[in-house]
Amino acid sequence: MDDQTSALSFAALDARIEAMPDGPASILKTPRIYYSLNIAGSVAIVFGLLPFLLVQFMTPQGWMVRMAQVAVWTAGLLYAPGMLRGLWVMAREFWHWRIKLVEPSDHDLAQLRALRTWLQTFPRAELEEHRDFARFAHERLGSKLALLIGGIERAGILPVLVAAFFLLREIDGLGVASLADVPLWQGVLAPFLVITWGIGVIAVRMRLTHALYAMVLTDALESHEANTSDSV
Repeated sequence: MDDQTSALSFAALDARIEAMPDGPASILKTPRIYYSLNIAGSVAIVFGLLPFLLVQFMTPQGWMVRMAQVAVWTAGLLYAPGMLRGLWVMAREFWHWRIKLVEPSDHDLAQLRALRTWLQTFPRAELEEHRDFARFAHERLGSKLALLIGGIERAGILPVLVAAFFLLREIDGLGVASLADVPLWQGVLAPFLVITWGIGVIAVRMRLTHALYAMVLTDALESHEANTSDSV
């Protein structure tokens, strides 16, 4: 069935948005390989911090030390490609900031027009219903997120860096004896920070998606109202 004759759905809207070419701003999008490496690095950090938690309930063992050491080096190697690419991209974007501002703006405006034209083929009632639901979902998820982790999703990668600092601070003289001296609060807090940060990242991406849906639907509705007023 053709998109123009079928009912509007979030699945169809999302597929339409995903099919839009990235254009000049694609350089800012983290390639899947780097994204996967970053996730693996975060997992490595969690495993590296687990010994600090385990020693609170178990007798310190040599394998815990080796586990933490291997995890630190593994996380560093996994994060390094993405960090180096990020530095290169940021330097390039700042150096040519005017061009990098204009080109993506022209591209995005053209894509928004095409998306608006497609959305206007659906009844106004469907557009309003989907817009209202997207707004509700955005606000509802924000309330749940605030209840669970407050505003930590706005801290970016900071929780991971803090947790990594806890681990790296001990790594120089890390041994069975020093591992046994890890405070309980540090052993519990460090892994929790990384896990909470991961929850926050996923949740904020969901909120941004709902916000995008609401924005494009609102744009289509406002454009429809403007066209109706002009024709009267």
